Amino acid sequence: MKNIKDEWVQIALDLTSGLSSRDRFERLLSTIRHALKCDASALLLFKNQYFSPLATNGLDSDVIGRRFAISQHPRLEAIARAGDIVRFPSDSDLPDPYDGLIANEERQLQVHSCIGLPLMVNERLIGAVTIDAFDPTQFDKFTNKELRIISALASTSLHTALLMEKLENQSGENSNNSSFERSSDNSVEMIGESLAMQELQANINAVANTELSVLITGETGVGKELVASALHQRSSRSQQNLVYLNCAALPESVAESELFGHVKGAFTGAISNRKGKFESADNGTLFLDEIGELSLALQAKLLRVLQYGDIQRIGDDNHIKVNTRIIAATNKTLSDEVKNGDFRADLYHRLSVFPIFVPPLRERGNDVTLLVGYFAEKSRIKLGATSIRITPEAITLLNEYSWPGNIRELEHVISRAAVLSRAQHYDSDLVLTPAHFLIKKEEKTEKNITHQTDDSQAENTKDLRSATDEFQANLIKKTYQEQHQNWAATARALQLDTGNLHRLAKRLNLKD
Repeated sequence: MKNIKDEWVQIALDLTSGLSSRDRFERLLSTIRHALKCDASALLLFKNQYFSPLATNGLDSDVIGRRFAISQHPRLEAIARAGDIVRFPSDSDLPDPYDGLIANEERQLQVHSCIGLPLMVNERLIGAVTIDAFDPTQFDKFTNKELRIISALASTSLHTALLMEKLENQSGENSNNSSFERSSDNSVEMIGESLAMQELQANINAVANTELSVLITGETGVGKELVASALHQRSSRSQQNLVYLNCAALPESVAESELFGHVKGAFTGAISNRKGKFESADNGTLFLDEIGELSLALQAKLLRVLQYGDIQRIGDDNHIKVNTRIIAATNKTLSDEVKNGDFRADLYHRLSVFPIFVPPLRERGNDVTLLVGYFAEKSRIKLGATSIRITPEAITLLNEYSWPGNIRELEHVISRAAVLSRAQHYDSDLVLTPAHFLIKKEEKTEKNITHQTDDSQAENTKDLRSATDEFQANLIKKTYQEQHQNWAATARALQLDTGNLHRLAKRLNLKD
């Protein structure tokens, strides 16, 4: 370690420099890789029993977007519980969270050296550094004392970044950086580091802790509900209720009751007094999704509440004072709706005191890669897979697609690809290639951006159904053989009713 003493001194100086947290983290990992000659390293934040990568070196690009629950990853759990350096034996049978995610010719991680460095501040775990190498003896020459130097520097670097962000939050200056506190109890995680997302985060931070009404706009599937949650949780009302109401799903006959409540006997079926959404959100926040779908009559009543701060239950002569903040969302252009006479101009101006636009996924650059990693890890857990990896070619394909359905479409595409991979190979180590994605390289024309044909949607639905059938058939055949071709035992193993299993097997042409 002596021959790199100067590098450690420079890292120590970086802690008090004007470097951004990301630059500081990347320089730290670069020095670690140079010093230990490792193949990969990662700096992880620990919050709420999750490890979230803040910086990586030598790992696939989508790893930054992944969130590792320690309950799902025994190596990370061991690091979280240890309180000191953890050296995993090269022949350990504990699965590695980075299996298949270290860039190398074989694209497989097998026998290797693995070290975990818990990052502690005042005996509290705030993160970890993981170090991996393919050579099983790579780290034998380094003592725990030397590794603790790395741990101390990393702990100080992360702790400094957390303190700086806390100060910026308190002063209202947390403008463009994604939040390190994203996994805390009082925050909503929003995956993304693009300029468009930085601007969105800045707008959320600017208005969250005010009493202003907010109108969230954006295409279907961009995550408007997540923005509303972030606005509420970063406000002084965060300990009170956030009440959700989808205006598009409100039948006209019950809409007024849903919003304002009713008293017993107010109409047929009103068998008791009932609070409306405004009362439920008193001192908290009411999120009105798809606000553009409200009828003009209800718009008028909503406007009155915003003007005077009181409501009147159906069938009641009394007025009830409420202190409810309104956040509304729509995928319509309400200014056009106003011109067409379908939305009240006075309500529009009341709601759009502070408009927030949520960018479509096609305008978020490399955020696609981060979101792919995030949804891949979710799919891995749902399917009970050991690991899930997306090939570089698949990452390129996903980044070149225009995503007319935005984040919602991306999540479904990743889930479907994982099911296809599992159905085709029935393997616990899933590898997603371009063949698993029912999308094609395309030019990002205006037509591609704004439209998706019904035929395309029908084709995707058909393929998903086929993939599900194939998965079920493979699972039933495998279990049937394991149970010595006994249908009753197969049903028990699959936790199915025997009759249902026979009917399913016939539908899948597994038996006559």
